[in-house]
Amino acid sequence: MKGKRVARPTPRRAWWPWAALGTAVLIVGATGTFWWDSGASGGRPRLVLDREVVDLGDLPFETPARVVFTLSNAGDGRLEIAGEPRVKAVKGC
Repeated sequence: MKGKRVARPTPRRAWWPWAALGTAVLIVGATGTFWWDSGASGGRPRLVLDREVVDLGDLPFETPARVVFTLSNAGDGRLEIAGEPRVKAVKGC
């Protein structure tokens, strides 16, 4: 058995430099995307409603009512509406 070589295990390489590099690339990419997207609009949005108050008169209880509002952007930036708008029902004046 002289002459028979014993196989040495290959040394393990450290994984943390690759993890650090991947994290850095993600951070730089996310920061660049945020910066580019926020600067792309070039201004500030301004939401304009065609009316703020709607008077439907006297309606019987649980009668469905439908009101349509026209929304527009009077600003010079991109306007994004996220979620559902809040509606406040006021009982009689």
